[in-house]
Amino acid sequence: MRKTLLFLIMTTALVWSKGQTYHVGDLYTAPDSSKGIVFYVHPDGGAWIVALNDLNIPNFPLRWSVSVDIPTIPNLGSDPSSPGLYSPLLAMADTAGYNNTMGIVNYSQYTITAAHGIVNNLPPGWYLPAVGQLCLLFAQLPLIETPLIDAGGSPMKSGTWDTYWSSSEMDINNAWTVNFSLPIPQGENNYIYSHSGELVPELKSTIRNVRAVRSIPPPNSYYDTTLTYLWNTGSTETHIQDVPLQNTAYSVTVTNSYGCTNTAATSVVVLDNGTQTLYDTICQGATYDNYGFTLSAEETDQAGVIVRTRTVTTADCESEITLFLLVAPSDTVYVEKFAYLSYVWNDITYNESGIYTQYFNSYTGCDSVVILQLTITDVLPSGDGTDSLAIYLPNTITPSRNDGLNDYFYLPEYYHPFIREFEISVFNRWGNLVFYSTDKNFKWQGEFEDKTFYDIVYNYLIRYRNSIGKTHVLKGTITVL
Repeated sequence: MRKTLLFLIMTTALVWSKGQTYHVGDLYTAPDSSKGIVFYVHPDGGAWIVALNDLNIPNFPLRWSVSVDIPTIPNLGSDPSSPGLYSPLLAMADTAGYNNTMGIVNYSQYTITAAHGIVNNLPPGWYLPAVGQLCLLFAQLPLIETPLIDAGGSPMKSGTWDTYWSSSEMDINNAWTVNFSLPIPQGENNYIYSHSGELVPELKSTIRNVRAVRSIPPPNSYYDTTLTYLWNTGSTETHIQDVPLQNTAYSVTVTNSYGCTNTAATSVVVLDNGTQTLYDTICQGATYDNYGFTLSAEETDQAGVIVRTRTVTTADCESEITLFLLVAPSDTVYVEKFAYLSYVWNDITYNESGIYTQYFNSYTGCDSVVILQLTITDVLPSGDGTDSLAIYLPNTITPSRNDGLNDYFYLPEYYHPFIREFEISVFNRWGNLVFYSTDKNFKWQGEFEDKTFYDIVYNYLIRYRNSIGKTHVLKGTITVL
């Protein structure tokens, strides 16, 4: 049985205009004045848009739910007979975010959910995306990040463990999220365990990020908003969207300002037309040739989900085959280390400072690259309290290069065991304080008041107390390029 998102538009109240199309990255303003950025265009001309900002409701925790099984939403990927990659691939095929959201909202046993937050705080039509929609959103990030910012919105969060809730349920305890964070290595000796674009099952009680999406009809349909609409579904919108799983009758009654009415009706027949859905995975940047689908390395150079459909004709019958291809990331992660005399990494001993590279297989079987920026010193910090520590800090950082190397001013972990108390102050040329921290794990990238200024020399002052309580002061300069 074919499961599709249906935009139902009755000709009772339409004016048609041809020639306009949506493009990924377009700013769309809805009739209710809410705005979003187009991130996917359907073959029929309709599209999905993403909200300009994350949902943020004071004192409203954005959880999926408590440990309850929503009866109207299918459990995706929890079948123990479907191990390995099939579980996320099965979830990835879910794009019924609107129906999922309504299923959560209409389930009366739990009312404080991310779905309720969207429905109760945004104009009608916005909903919690299904995991397949989130994967498509992640895949289009390079095309929508700048339009989001230009429209006055904010980019998707990409910090440590910044995952976003979908409306797709895994089982009674877990729902699916998509990881938008940067890759995180599990130490330089192991594979990378946090991948951008990865599908992650999370406990439903966990608080995660939420970004609403909305389905919009083809741009060549316009509605007379001076009329009122009443659908047999109860909706009063100009048009409705649904995912009929069986033959369904729809009708809408339209009333003008004089009380005159007109009713239009239609029936949607759901047929088993021989459709087939396939799931496969490939490493980022590799060519693909399987099931009659061919993709070049250029087409798979972004991690995420690629959806391809083709029609096969046999005699007088047509079958539609849809491929959901998971492009697993081949990550590059940068690690900085500071060591005394030598450093051992995967049974290899390094005696000189430099940049070193090793390759690992991630859990997906794809190559992951770890680049180590290593600093070797022959000066051992003094731990007896009689002298100040021989602390060596960089005098230049280069965050503007965007190469992942030498991006931060920080205190290497090598010194942490010898320091009991710590504080650092950074000043600009006029003596104004631009950064302050008492955390030995601080990282500063040259930012001040949410902006980073380049080609500037700053002065820093470090006060620290060593292991037996003796206080020392360290002064120096740091140039941000």
